[in-house]
Amino acid sequence: MITVNLRAKSPKAKIARLPPTLDTDASATVESLVGSISAATKLGPERIRLTLIDNTRLLPGTLLEKYDLQDNSIIYVKDLGYQVKWATVFYIEYAGPLVIHPLLYHFQSLFYHQEFAHSTIQTTVLNLVLLHYLKRELETMFVHRFSNATMPVLYIFRNSFHYWVLSGVLLGYFVYAPNACADLPPWAYYALVGSWVFAEISNFITHLILSSLRPKGTTQRKIPYGYGFSMVSCPNYFFESLGWLAVVFLTRNWAAAVFWTVSTVTMFKWALKKHSKYKREFAGKYPKNRKAMFPYIA
Repeated sequence: MITVNLRAKSPKAKIARLPPTLDTDASATVESLVGSISAATKLGPERIRLTLIDNTRLLPGTLLEKYDLQDNSIIYVKDLGYQVKWATVFYIEYAGPLVIHPLLYHFQSLFYHQEFAHSTIQTTVLNLVLLHYLKRELETMFVHRFSNATMPVLYIFRNSFHYWVLSGVLLGYFVYAPNACADLPPWAYYALVGSWVFAEISNFITHLILSSLRPKGTTQRKIPYGYGFSMVSCPNYFFESLGWLAVVFLTRNWAAAVFWTVSTVTMFKWALKKHSKYKREFAGKYPKNRKAMFPYIA
């Protein structure tokens, strides 16, 4: 049995009823310590994040002895605020384009103040967008495994901006506008649609691989191998970017290019973080020839 000192992570965000010390068994789990803090502070366990003085996070599913805690070790406690399930966030995010694109496409007089015939490209993009986000909703329901069960509820608005505003309003409004997307030669049209289909199927395969590495209800991590993973750590992001690049060339529209650029830069940043985390976590075992997101590049 050891006694640990508890401190609020931020002096400006004090936690009511946080005990200054707590007795715990060094061989207990992080969850048990979180449970004790939850009982004392009346905060839900999902709101509590524990870190050490060097910002090392005490991860759920691990034993306290992993962190070499001693008597009087300091553990910092952060209240993450009201939480919502990650799956719920995804459902809300992806619902934006699924609602906005059909509205912009079908209610022409409301948004463009005229009636006109859409080009083949515009109709195709509508179908591609709907299929893409329907796929994402179904993956959230049946495929994805989340390392964190919840996230702060206010993050819904931040995360939804990308999907509702950029992928929804910006992309949809300018792509479905009158005379926005002229038709392409058949060979180019089918080549680009085929590229999009390839990217979507490839993205789905990588999601299945990632899901198979983590048993349901756990935060276990393994080195991913297989389709795409021989070249990069995050082939799911690479194929996602490739699919939207096909939409850029289909539409030749500046709004599609802006959305693709923002999406790709964001995913590349995520890929760099995951790549770095993989190398730290599996030091000496992680394949050295893998790039983060773009094969042979970065």
